[in-house]
Amino acid sequence: DGTHTEAWAGRTKVGNKVENNKLSVTGGSLTTAAYGGLVENNKVGVTTGDAEKNTIAISGGTVANAYGADVRTRSGNATENTAEITGGTVTGDVHGASLTAANATGTVDKSKVTITSGAVTGNVYGGHIAQATATGTVTNSEVNITGGSIGGNLYGGYNAGTGNATGGSLRIAGGTMGDIHGNYAATGSATGATVDITGGSMGDVYGGFTSGTGATTGNVINLGTETDAVAAGTTVGTIYG
Repeated sequence: DGTHTEAWAGRTKVGNKVENNKLSVTGGSLTTAAYGGLVENNKVGVTTGDAEKNTIAISGGTVANAYGADVRTRSGNATENTAEITGGTVTGDVHGASLTAANATGTVDKSKVTITSGAVTGNVYGGHIAQATATGTVTNSEVNITGGSIGGNLYGGYNAGTGNATGGSLRIAGGTMGDIHGNYAATGSATGATVDITGGSMGDVYGGFTSGTGATTGNVINLGTETDAVAAGTTVGTIYG
């Protein structure tokens, strides 16, 4: 409880692997961010440091930004990191995992976000690469939404750099949110995402979206699934496969 700037379950400043950590936030206020895992490397000329299987779980309180893992090393990777929101408020963005270093070359793989309740003011990202100068890739992201409110947009994989965002799944069964993107790539390709919608209220839906010349192939949007029909009251904007 109380007010603090940041909290993390696992952290390195010398490029060690940060793995198998879980931070649970049940109350109070974090004015900068909460991290399951935080990876930095202050060694001169060394750019390594990975994050694997870390989790941020928020059930109460107020958090500025949430990261299953934040990897700030240029050649670091993020694998199987998770953000779980079951209550509370995130006033910024939620990330399953993000590579945030300038010129990041690594891979964000199998990141996961699950939201069942609570409020997110900003965007939700399964796997995320933050910088336009990055060359890394985002693969196999997973996002599951059954409730809660998201003030911004929803992205399975998001790549602000020159690389691709590929594969992954989004399952929307409830909640309110802005536009949905299976995968987004600023200049690379956004391919191979599956978006299943059985409930909720959302804006426009894009299987894949790129702001550059990359491909947007192999994306699938399903209204209803083999086991679940679209619930009454579901609202969806324009769909772009």
